[in-house]
Amino acid sequence: MASSMTGFGVGEFHQDGYTVNVELRSVNSRFLEVSCRLPPSFIHYERKIKEIIKKKIQRGKLYLAVSIQGENEGVLDIRVDQRIARAVRSLLDEICRTTGIQEELRLDHILKFSEIFEPMKEPAGAEKTWEGVKTALIKALDDLKRMRDREGESLARDIVKRVKYLERHLSAIERIAKKNIQNAYQRMVERVRILQQNQEVSEERLHAEIVLLADKLDVTEECVRFRGHNALFHKIMEESPVVGKKLNFLLQEMNREANTISAKANNMAISHHVVEIKEEVEKLREQVQNLE
Repeated sequence: MASSMTGFGVGEFHQDGYTVNVELRSVNSRFLEVSCRLPPSFIHYERKIKEIIKKKIQRGKLYLAVSIQGENEGVLDIRVDQRIARAVRSLLDEICRTTGIQEELRLDHILKFSEIFEPMKEPAGAEKTWEGVKTALIKALDDLKRMRDREGESLARDIVKRVKYLERHLSAIERIAKKNIQNAYQRMVERVRILQQNQEVSEERLHAEIVLLADKLDVTEECVRFRGHNALFHKIMEESPVVGKKLNFLLQEMNREANTISAKANNMAISHHVVEIKEEVEKLREQVQNLE
């Protein structure tokens, strides 16, 4: 099943007079990146939170926010580090002496140094509250994953439709290429007839030139490889989970084959189809960037 990298999920847990709310938002990213906004007293749980997320999400940039309301609401889970506060006061006094500043030192000068505050290491009931956070987090992850899966299914349908569209262009290119070779052959025969009026042209040389021309204009091999890429594309789309990185690499190969077809065929009608193919490949690349 295809899964999008964009989505939103929420989870809530309520027990014993406190409520935990978790919000998760995800956007595209080549790798898994997690940014956490936690209450100060729960910063040391960040590693555990990321471990839980990694078990359910493979790619995407995730923004997580945790809020806790309860019995201790309004009580700050931080304290003043007295040692650092004294060091800051001493530093400011020294600056005043060194620079000759006569201004009286005030509390707001010291409060500009956020280093003087630190979170409480383990507030009362933190372990019990952590279980609530974990429960709300799992609910938010499940909610996020459902939304990503829904968007992924919609993306997959659009992607499959575009790959089929590429097939139609390839069929058109093959039809034009056959006529292109025949026309080129006729043009060469006409040139040879003109040359024979002035000088003798060996049959061997003529045969070699025709073979060389046919090989130069023939795009069958490129079309076969392109169809092979299409078939593999469909196969990957049917896998679970769909791997967006694989599809991106495959699209690079498709683009390369399209360029070769255009260069070899040297035909305006084929070039127009190649332009359409490259435009679709670019649209597919944009869509694939959204897949996990």
